[in-house]
Amino acid sequence: MAKPKRWHQRTSVTLCVAAGLLVVGLGFVHVIVGVTSPYGLPFDIVVRESFGYREAIVDAGRIESLPYAAACFKYPLSVAALHRGGYIDGGPAFEARMMAWQRECVGRWQAQFESSAGSPTVCWQDHLQGQDQVPGSDPESSQACNQRGIAFARNGDYQSAIAEFTRATRRDPTFVDAFYNRALVSIEIGSLGQAAADLGAVVEIRPGFTEARIRRGRLYAAMNEPDKAIAEFTKAVEIGPKCVEAILHRSLVYFVRGDYEKALQDATKIEGLGQSVPTEFLRTLRGESDQDGIEISTSPEE
Repeated sequence: MAKPKRWHQRTSVTLCVAAGLLVVGLGFVHVIVGVTSPYGLPFDIVVRESFGYREAIVDAGRIESLPYAAACFKYPLSVAALHRGGYIDGGPAFEARMMAWQRECVGRWQAQFESSAGSPTVCWQDHLQGQDQVPGSDPESSQACNQRGIAFARNGDYQSAIAEFTRATRRDPTFVDAFYNRALVSIEIGSLGQAAADLGAVVEIRPGFTEARIRRGRLYAAMNEPDKAIAEFTKAVEIGPKCVEAILHRSLVYFVRGDYEKALQDATKIEGLGQSVPTEFLRTLRGESDQDGIEISTSPEE
């Protein structure tokens, strides 16, 4: 009885050579998936700048889900291949489109969270801090200046309000209410640097003022300083471990920065505290987790 042939004896030399050439050939190209090629195929092939097998498969959706700087850092060869193939814009255009999409998502998810939490819509003027002036007290005291500032702010006279809050802080450099109120007005008129400085004074004088830390974190996020924003939200959580607002905002900043695993950890923590998280946000982050934290399930449109 003839002895059965081994697999290499049954395989033709031609097939082996073809397979070897295919493997070698992959070292000269990037295979781009998630796109439609000029020939109507669900993938495209772009020649490499140098031989190698790193990032041989390029997922266009995965790359486009990241901020441009993060994409270049994590997948430099893939970004270059997509540029050469004409599938993504240059840096500034890519980043602008990505940031616009992220802002839209974050705004929508934040509104959904506040709605599910039953948070009432409150005008920012209602957050102004102060106590009614005692009859017969000094009309030039820090408390009196602060109360006049509040009245001006509620009437829309923001410059006069800032002037009064400034007088209050000069009369009492530890008067937290006046610093906080001036920060709120500064945010309203777009003086973000002044607002950040005032909120810094607030938390230095009163470190446990959670609302001030959350506002400062949101301010840093608006100023595109994610590390500082995360630091403020983290301090707020340290003060109040069950402060879901601080945890949510930190999760959103992680999402914008591209740290999807940390964003999901915070979202899961919120659920553990009995608060619902926007379904779309969770679905997006869980899609990221399934892909090692690098692919968003809903990517921005071209």
